[in-house]
Amino acid sequence: MCLIKYSKYLVYKLPDEWRQNPYSVGEGISYIELKSKDTIKQLFSYDEILQRTFCEFLEKGFYGIAWYNQTGWMSYAWMSLPETLGPPHLPRKVQMLPFYWIFYCRTREEYRGHGLYKASLNILCNLARRQDPNAEIYIDTDANNLPSRKAIEAVGFIPAGVITMYSLRIPKIRTILLKWSWNKEAKHPEAKIDE
Repeated sequence: MCLIKYSKYLVYKLPDEWRQNPYSVGEGISYIELKSKDTIKQLFSYDEILQRTFCEFLEKGFYGIAWYNQTGWMSYAWMSLPETLGPPHLPRKVQMLPFYWIFYCRTREEYRGHGLYKASLNILCNLARRQDPNAEIYIDTDANNLPSRKAIEAVGFIPAGVITMYSLRIPKIRTILLKWSWNKEAKHPEAKIDE
């Protein structure tokens, strides 16, 4: 059975005048650059899906970091570079734009609320701006992901429109993008907190 899937991503852009924010993540927490398959396999040893996904990201030239403590990984974040394709969840024409684009970020539930996501965003933005002071840096999130939206805005990103996509999903075969748009003027919906 084929399914039509609708996706909506809120896009944010880092302003030209951005300066890195101070951040704190607590004692006993460190971050590591995910530069090798060995590092990925060691840090994510019990999750073959993450290992495979992150090794593919490395092969595509993406840049990743992960936070960890003595018990294992706590959070991770990835960024595409101007010389690579952009995030795989976006339309091909957007992937081909020469931007830095932060994507595939996650913090394990037990470590949420400790500032790891904001710290990751600061590190990735600072890296991009060190490489190119005029770098265009984007990030997107689901409209319903209120914690992500708050963190993105707290770091200093500003709304840059909405990407919508309609896809035809053929289970176990493939997904075909039918229609998409990036309305750069579209307002972000008001953040609603569920009661």
